[in-house]
Amino acid sequence: MKVKIQPRSQTERGGYLMMPLRKNVPEGKEGWKLTRCQECGEECWDRPLPEGITEKMVDGRLCTMCVIRKVLNT
Repeated sequence: MKVKIQPRSQTERGGYLMMPLRKNVPEGKEGWKLTRCQECGEECWDRPLPEGITEKMVDGRLCTMCVIRKVLNT
């Protein structure tokens, strides 16, 4: 599989901001807040939006595993 990764443009919409799972990243970074994934309930780190991204540009925030499941449709 070939994947092209590039910065998101200001006109793109959709997708999810991934929140790292606490079990994978036990200590958060500055600005991260411990929360629970709205989909599965696992503890994860809510983090500030990346520069240039607004809440209106994404469909929501989910833990990394839930985003992977959505992408793989499992």
